Amino acid sequence: MNSEASSSLLDRRQLLKQMAATAAGGTLAGSAGCLQLLGLSGSTTGLSGGPTFQDVRREDADVVVESAAALEAEITRGGGRVIWIPSDASIDLSDRNLTLRHVTVASGRSDDGSGALLATSDRGRGSPAMSNALFTLEEGGRLTGVTIRGPHWNYTASPVIPGYIPFAPGETRPERERWRSDWYARGVSMQADSSQFDNCELWGFSTGIMVGSRESPASPSILYSALHNCMMTSAGYPIDVNRGTPTIYRCAFDAYRHAICGYGTADAGYLAIECDFGPHASSHPIDMHRIGENESGANDESALRWQWRAGGTMLVRNSIIRPTRVVDQRHHNGANAGPYEPEPYINHNRGGFTPHVLIRGAPADGIYLEGNRCAHPDPETGIEQSSFPGRQRMNEFGWHNIFTKQNQWDVPFSQ
Repeated sequence: MNSEASSSLLDRRQLLKQMAATAAGGTLAGSAGCLQLLGLSGSTTGLSGGPTFQDVRREDADVVVESAAALEAEITRGGGRVIWIPSDASIDLSDRNLTLRHVTVASGRSDDGSGALLATSDRGRGSPAMSNALFTLEEGGRLTGVTIRGPHWNYTASPVIPGYIPFAPGETRPERERWRSDWYARGVSMQADSSQFDNCELWGFSTGIMVGSRESPASPSILYSALHNCMMTSAGYPIDVNRGTPTIYRCAFDAYRHAICGYGTADAGYLAIECDFGPHASSHPIDMHRIGENESGANDESALRWQWRAGGTMLVRNSIIRPTRVVDQRHHNGANAGPYEPEPYINHNRGGFTPHVLIRGAPADGIYLEGNRCAHPDPETGIEQSSFPGRQRMNEFGWHNIFTKQNQWDVPFSQ
């Protein structure tokens, strides 16, 4: 193993680190030092392991509900209410969008078991799960201690990772895109700084959590949660940041395309602290898109949507980063029976190399990688940057605004 020398650090980064430490240690019990293993079971369907932290219990609730209608009615009342769902409850929320504003929905996820199951079968561009999300968390909205299951939980087109949605059959890209659009589904939309998603398990969506919108940023908290089986080609994001800088603390990821990604605006970023990026990936786990990949973008470097911009401030600290190769997925044309054949559209690099981090342009501030335990042998192998003007100042690795400090490389994780 080797460590890197410290890079020069920015004052803004110091401020953000303090903010992240406050978020992690203020209301939740934090732990010092590098995180080891988060207790993932190794199964990629129905993980009940992962980090937990329970600070809301049944006796704290204003009301107990066990049906979709009762849950929707109590959420609508708002007013700072705490709504408890028994851990053994299973509620089908298909055909619904639920907006939490000054209300907490809680259940009993703990080290000993899962919380209440809240499920949807909705999918496709016109469905409730894609027009917005199953849950929208606005000001004071909180989900804690529940299991949220999307429509792709039992899709078994892959013998390696059930829940994977391949790019699509079809001879042309438009044909494949039409097929793929029928599978879109979003679990949670977080649209306020004061919104919180904690002690939850979420799986089976093309996008697990969307942060902010194209119009406005949000910097919520995503804490102590297991996010997995969100692996759809050209989507496949447990956390997708439109705009804003969420704090992501002690979360476990597995079976994803990008565990965390961003749209690329100068105010899009993330603070990922003590997280575990599991080995089953169809691309790199840590990402930030360039604006020019998503829209034409501006020519002015100071613009929020400068075409070469790739996010604002990203921090990954004291985390475990495992993937070095993408999973060699196979499927059989969307059926659940028959021989498995290689999927020509899954990924241009099926079974091949993937970096830990890919920044696809120039960050406004930078991405800071500190104190992480990494499977790749060195930073040159584990970190990549692409698509930015040559006039940008580069460091010794050929990077612009990528900073590394005290990471361990070539850590021999079991895959």
